[in-house]
Amino acid sequence: MNTILVLGGSTFVSKAIAKHLISKNYIVDILTRGIIPIEYTGFREHIICDRHDIPNLKKSLENKHYDYIVDISAYEKRDIDFLLNSINKSTIKKYIFCSSGAVYPSTNDIINENYKTGYNENWGSYGTNKKEAEDSLINSDLKYCIFRPTYIYGKDNNLYREKFFIDKILNNETIPIPPNNSSIQFINIDDLVKTFESAITNDDITGIFNLTHPNIYTFEEIVFTIAKALKRDYKIKRVTENIPARSYFPFRDVTYLLNTDKLKNSGLYYPQMDLLEGINCTLAGIL
Repeated sequence: MNTILVLGGSTFVSKAIAKHLISKNYIVDILTRGIIPIEYTGFREHIICDRHDIPNLKKSLENKHYDYIVDISAYEKRDIDFLLNSINKSTIKKYIFCSSGAVYPSTNDIINENYKTGYNENWGSYGTNKKEAEDSLINSDLKYCIFRPTYIYGKDNNLYREKFFIDKILNNETIPIPPNNSSIQFINIDDLVKTFESAITNDDITGIFNLTHPNIYTFEEIVFTIAKALKRDYKIKRVTENIPARSYFPFRDVTYLLNTDKLKNSGLYYPQMDLLEGINCTLAGIL
């Protein structure tokens, strides 16, 4: 059975991936700073290490051999560089990296992986740092899959996004809608983990892939969909004041859309769960 090192494992995305891989009987080690307790079991070893502490990282990984790296906690170039300089690369079949759609400049278009990358004023250095991390991996001698997701949601989400709408609707509160009523996409965590695992089971498939469910939702449509899942009425009000949307709403008022044809035609797992189904699954875990 393949041995996998998951960089992360304590919160939302990395925790879901680690738990999914464990459930599929892979041999899994997780590496975290040890700040957040790990409440699940089944991994082989929890390596407690700050990946920016090079001597400790090298010591923690010496004499360890992995078939796959699944990296959720890299946010900048040095994160990739430090790891590649600290680990035995000879046995690694593929490096799977969670990047972000924030690597693309702002646009109202639905964009594919060939669209230019660069600074996006909405995400700031987060996007450019992720792209530099991608480039470091691309320029290594390892096979890789790089995934660029849109908004991730689902069970154990540590960001107050879908829960914002759920709480407002259940409390019969008016939901403020930013002026542009922008269009965005989502990827449910249950779909995301299956796509990541498919990069392991399809070892010959490599490259960069946008990752999201293809359905597009305006902010008002998000409210409608979540209210439908809750079987409740809802109230909305369009905000007219020129104030930052993030001061009263869980998303920036900007269009964020990715074309996923490359993923769909790749042979990797393609997201199946639209927002209504995904919210129903999420509600089953919190209500």
